[in-house]
Amino acid sequence: MGKVLRKRLLRDLKSNFMRYLALVLLIVMGMYIVVSVCGAAETIINGTEDKGAKNKCEDGQFSVFVPLTDEQQAELEDKGATIEKQFSLDIEVSQNKVLRVMRNREKINLMELDSGRLAEKNGEAALEKRYAKENDISVGDKITIAGEEFTVTGIGSVPDYDMPVRKLSDTNAESSGFGLAFVTDSQYEEILKDTDQKAEDYTYAYLLDGKLTDKQLKEDIKDLKFDYRDVEDKYFQETIKDTVGKKDDITDALDKLSDGTEELSDGISEINGHSYELKKGAEEIFSVFLLQANMTADSYGVDVVMKEDNYGDILGKAISSAEDNVSKEVLTNIKTTLDQLKEYSEGVGDYTEGVGSASAGSKELLDGVNELRNEADSFIDEAFDIDIDNLTAFVKADDNARILSAAGDLILHKQVSLLAGVIVMILFTYVISVFVIHQIQREQSVIGALYALGVKKKDLVKHYMTLPTIVSFVGGVIGNLIAFTPIGMEYQMQDTYAYFSIPEFTPTMPAYLIVYSLVMPPVVSVIVNLLVINKKLSRTALSLMKNEQNVKKTKNINLKDRNFVTAFRIRQMLREARTGLTVVFGMLISLLILMIGVDCYVLCNNVEKETNADTKYEYMYTLKYPESEVPKGGTAVYAESLSKTYLGYTLDVTVMGIEDGNKYFNCKPVKGKSKVVVSRSVQQKYGLAEGDKLILTDNANEMDYAFTVSGIADYSAGLTVFMDIDSMRELFGKADDYYNTVFSDKALDIAEGRLYSVTTKADVERSSDVFISLMMPMIIMLIAVAAVIFFAVMYLMMNVMIDRAAFGISLIKVFGFRTKEIKKLYLNGNFYVIAVGALICVPLSKFISDAMYPALIANTSCGMNLEFPWYLYAMIFASILVLYFIISTLLVRKLGKVSPAEVLKNRE
Repeated sequence: MGKVLRKRLLRDLKSNFMRYLALVLLIVMGMYIVVSVCGAAETIINGTEDKGAKNKCEDGQFSVFVPLTDEQQAELEDKGATIEKQFSLDIEVSQNKVLRVMRNREKINLMELDSGRLAEKNGEAALEKRYAKENDISVGDKITIAGEEFTVTGIGSVPDYDMPVRKLSDTNAESSGFGLAFVTDSQYEEILKDTDQKAEDYTYAYLLDGKLTDKQLKEDIKDLKFDYRDVEDKYFQETIKDTVGKKDDITDALDKLSDGTEELSDGISEINGHSYELKKGAEEIFSVFLLQANMTADSYGVDVVMKEDNYGDILGKAISSAEDNVSKEVLTNIKTTLDQLKEYSEGVGDYTEGVGSASAGSKELLDGVNELRNEADSFIDEAFDIDIDNLTAFVKADDNARILSAAGDLILHKQVSLLAGVIVMILFTYVISVFVIHQIQREQSVIGALYALGVKKKDLVKHYMTLPTIVSFVGGVIGNLIAFTPIGMEYQMQDTYAYFSIPEFTPTMPAYLIVYSLVMPPVVSVIVNLLVINKKLSRTALSLMKNEQNVKKTKNINLKDRNFVTAFRIRQMLREARTGLTVVFGMLISLLILMIGVDCYVLCNNVEKETNADTKYEYMYTLKYPESEVPKGGTAVYAESLSKTYLGYTLDVTVMGIEDGNKYFNCKPVKGKSKVVVSRSVQQKYGLAEGDKLILTDNANEMDYAFTVSGIADYSAGLTVFMDIDSMRELFGKADDYYNTVFSDKALDIAEGRLYSVTTKADVERSSDVFISLMMPMIIMLIAVAAVIFFAVMYLMMNVMIDRAAFGISLIKVFGFRTKEIKKLYLNGNFYVIAVGALICVPLSKFISDAMYPALIANTSCGMNLEFPWYLYAMIFASILVLYFIISTLLVRKLGKVSPAEVLKNRE
């Protein structure tokens, strides 16, 4: 009996070939989308990680004002860090094209060459591959850098520029305008000496030994001795002069005041000492002259001894009583001299007393100045709270947008593909259950006869499981094999290679994907068939032989007020409700896959349109050293880059301080250090509303800022929030006139050395359309797979409907109904199922896809405008109906093959 049953398998396969082919196609599409997308993601994720380890990808990098001395570098390395200079110069090689020139690396971030070799002598350069590809440069070609011709000796990639953006804050790469060039040390020095470009960028890459942490290394760098006066950049010195220089001026003035006061006090003290000697001398002169005066007066008849307090009275009386003119004249002269000497002595006394007071006052003044200096030092330290150290930037590899960006991007692809695979397997499970149930119902009289002949239930279960399981396995194998063809994993990796600067990898298949594609389909088939078949084969042999059918309550619905055709269609749809629901469910699944692709297209298209529309400036200058006066014709803005972590991904958010009435932004800022107006893109990305709290992080200083959303700005170019510029200056401790970004309608005359970068509207427009071109292969694949799955499910289920109705179709053929009339009765009713199902499933799939998208694009710095134009809904609905009519046309042939003799086969 086993041999007989095996022969039936081939006959069954032959007679239901198209049905099994559609089932295989469904499985193939499911396995293809999982294995190709997930396999491509695994290949690139593992490949970039392995290449990163092989090429010594950095643990982080830091930039400084002044290069470290050999001793300082050795000091850091002794603590557990391997450090390598990776200095660079940005050279404009042509209009809107910049090459970042670096020395060949030796220890960290080594170059992985796709072709050629590294530069070995002057006049040679190795280029980053994306720039070379976009500018059609090959090994052996000539390029010009800083006025000198170079031969391209190699083309490849480096792990620290996985996403080759010029600035870490850039949201996307535009490789036609920016790339890397690696030259010898001597060649680099020549370019540095001859170039008129802005100052060299002093960046170091580091690797840690496992004991030293990033935080400890950062603190160690800050602790290194640094004198800002050693910085040679004149613009830096100008900036320092306006900030720290003022502090030095005040400190120097206080030092001079203190020193002068101390010298004054010492001088007055010295004069005070000499004044006492002068007073003593004056008193002694008076005493000596008084003694001489007494002797002279005695010779003229004055017999009273004169003292300091009475000489005037005595000499006055003697002069008035003198009898001759000589005596009177001598005594008068003595009195005049004594008066003068006394007056002199008293004057010296007053002087001495004054000098003493001045000396005491100078000491008090010195104490006051010293107290003033101490208090002023404390005040100055607070007023000029500027931590000037040598470190200008410190970025860990995990926070570096350039490193492992491809892997981060494809993690989402991997998750989406696995999710899609699960959805397809659920659909496959449901379809195959309907398929098996129908097959058993169609053959239940044969099964009853086999039971009567003694065939065991387990043999029949095994028989009916065999063909679906083999078909499932074959579908998995074919899907797996297609994934290894050029239209499989290689095709899925092309958009990654077209955007990221990574080596090309040989597609690999992780073990879990082999199990998924080769084991899961037949295992699921076995499980579903075992459950369904076991239940269906549990009836008695007589019941099966009599071909008894379950009577559904729906048959008792009163449809007498309907005409015959309408009533027949309704009853047919109710009889095939399970199959109809399967079609609708399959439609929902395929539409969900379709919507993911269409949403991707709409998102990219909206980002391009909105970015271009919201970019109202012609030039944006990001300043490293702003001038005190805003350049004429420019609008000053203060911008800071903070970050927000959402769904496991950390993205930069630009906080922009603007004045009310800024013509470049459709935004009215709100006064307050904790109030922000968020852009439409931030509102969409993080689901914010007015009054919500927005937490942004300053990773460099390990500080969080809590803001209240005060409004939504109609601006979608990048992730941006707006503040009142004065409030923002106060929040971040900047001067009242500080700015670091200038927008303008025309090119401004700003010295190159003051700039970080210049972004033009043309740059924005070129980069804004990069996403749609890169994502187009994925979009096309998702739409095609969705169409195939929908086609397969609808064909399978409508085919099952016809098979179920074979008895009825045969019967009405006996009554003379033509194929066109039979189609109207049995097929045309499905149009309403498809139409109503589409009306429900299209918006439902859109809703589900939109709900999924925040997770799908969590690593992308853009808004989430997924708004459809109305005609896309109409196009999708029309496409569903077109597919239905195609399948309906194909199934008309199936109707023609139903023979009137079918009715005779099922009579008792």
